[in-house]
Amino acid sequence: MTKIATIPKRILFIPVSSPSGIGEYARSMIIAKALLDCWPKCEIHFILNNKVNYLADCPYHVHTCQGSATKDSATVNKVITTLQPDLVIFDAAGRAKQFKQAKQVGAKVVFISQHSKKRARGLKLNRLFYTDMHWVVQPDFCIQELSWWQQAKLAVFSKVIPKNIGPVFDLPSTETQTKILTQFDLEEQSFFLFNAGSGGHQVSGTLAADTYYQAAQLFHQQTKVKVIMVFGSNYPKSLPSKSSGVICLSNIDNESYMALLIAAQGRVISAGDTLLQAISLHKPCVAAAVSSDQPARLKRCNDEKLVLCASPTADSLVQQAMLLVPVQGDNAISLTLEKNMAKLAPQRGLKTILDDFMLLFGSATRQEKQ
Repeated sequence: MTKIATIPKRILFIPVSSPSGIGEYARSMIIAKALLDCWPKCEIHFILNNKVNYLADCPYHVHTCQGSATKDSATVNKVITTLQPDLVIFDAAGRAKQFKQAKQVGAKVVFISQHSKKRARGLKLNRLFYTDMHWVVQPDFCIQELSWWQQAKLAVFSKVIPKNIGPVFDLPSTETQTKILTQFDLEEQSFFLFNAGSGGHQVSGTLAADTYYQAAQLFHQQTKVKVIMVFGSNYPKSLPSKSSGVICLSNIDNESYMALLIAAQGRVISAGDTLLQAISLHKPCVAAAVSSDQPARLKRCNDEKLVLCASPTADSLVQQAMLLVPVQGDNAISLTLEKNMAKLAPQRGLKTILDDFMLLFGSATRQEKQ
């Protein structure tokens, strides 16, 4: 019997959303945009923490919860019951009762995890029974293999094996690339990008973004190389006054950010999602861990000789960033990093996600959706 292709009418995203990190929300936004390209008539809804700064910036239907969505099951389940979504995507969020509620209204349920501990949570029996697809947004070398017990559970209950899909991002258009460089009077390979993530992370009581900004200033003073400093949408303070050589941005859309990441000569970033994106694109960078889930990822990338590691201090960040500056045309360190990154099997997480969605909804093609 031929399976009839269906098109989801409503899609509900439930990412982790907090005043500190923004990675899960940013990833959900990328996926939402891609799904609208496939299914332009579907409704996109988000459940977000009522304390995050980007509430007003979300272009889709927003439902707020009290703090973390994972801890506010009453609100989450009420939204699920009211919306009756066809697809619910939990990005590192959600309790078992929320997964169950989504299945009870007939939704396909997807879980996204980003490290072994979160993956293990998704493989607990009380979530496993209600999950149709599980993606792990790490490359193979960044996460340990499934335990024998986890493999046994998946086999016994005939459940889909979590798939390591790598980082999720979309490449910028040539138009966006040109526009963003023109806007800030930049040339390719002539500037550095500094960014500590969402802007809300603190290290030893100091905002990581402030430390990275201090490093950006020192780096420019020593090299005279232009710097773009992106503070992030969760940065709680006003931006510094105009600084010579350092262009300060509160936040930019993902496509523009990726354009800067690609065009820069070097990148000084945190060890979050951006690190894996830079590696996937073969772009040399310096990275420091600014949140609890980042040290293990940074260590694995360092073990593979894919990144220059730094401590989250201004001096350390500058010291490592200087290694990416060509000296009399010699750019040996950057070239070595690029060579090491090129050895990795390419992974395009967003393409895998879209392909899997087509399978979930009856192999509907893009042509069928027009």
